[in-house]
Amino acid sequence: MAAAISCAERGQRVMWAPPGSKHPTVKAWQDRATTDVATIARWWTQCPDANVCIVTGQASGIWVLDIDDKNGAVGSTTLTDLERRYGELPLTYAVGTGSGGVHYYWAWQGVDFALGNSAGKLGPALDTRGNGGQVVAPPSRADDPAHTMAYVVLDPRPPVAAPAWLLGLLRPARPVARTAPSGWPAAGGVGRVLGWLASVQPGGQDNALAWVVRVLKDDGLSPQEAGDLLWPVVAAWPCSRAPWTERDIERHLRSAYRGVA
Repeated sequence: MAAAISCAERGQRVMWAPPGSKHPTVKAWQDRATTDVATIARWWTQCPDANVCIVTGQASGIWVLDIDDKNGAVGSTTLTDLERRYGELPLTYAVGTGSGGVHYYWAWQGVDFALGNSAGKLGPALDTRGNGGQVVAPPSRADDPAHTMAYVVLDPRPPVAAPAWLLGLLRPARPVARTAPSGWPAAGGVGRVLGWLASVQPGGQDNALAWVVRVLKDDGLSPQEAGDLLWPVVAAWPCSRAPWTERDIERHLRSAYRGVA
């Protein structure tokens, strides 16, 4: 009860889950989760061993990055690769999960798009919980062979805003303009299209990449074929920001091919 009330006092909407469970069983738990201390006290009076769940998203002012390292998953390795490429994550509120993973809590500040739940969008064994999601909070325990300990606070500092690069990787690709971009070749094959793409300067590259991905899709190329053609061009682009990566291409492929990539 004390842990649940502490979460609520930080503005995080709380819901209970049966002892050992990682998921609320109450119907419409997303709507019934609350910061009302009297309601929370009543719930835990009725079930003192209930697990504590925090509903993520804008209403709680937080979203969570879940690093999974159980059963051979390599979330920490994936995160290290991202940090090497884009920069280290700032220190923020962090929870050790019962299976040895980590939940990083981020303030909602800077989230200017529909940030929901995702699995693997950032890479293998990296998930997110935003609007419509929830996470288990300390000192809960899960009845799961992979969970050998209770959830525990690793870093008690308040959640901070996520870095721009992390939000950028999660932000959906912007819609493609309805008219062809400036300088677009009126005719010619794939070679001419790629030649035009190679000439695009910083500031227009993201829109140009989105346009070309859809052109290649309309020409019948598979996501793999399109990605193989695009990467050498994008890798050689002049940059005014962090270098372009294959993940930037994958973001547009997912959008154009509706999850096939």
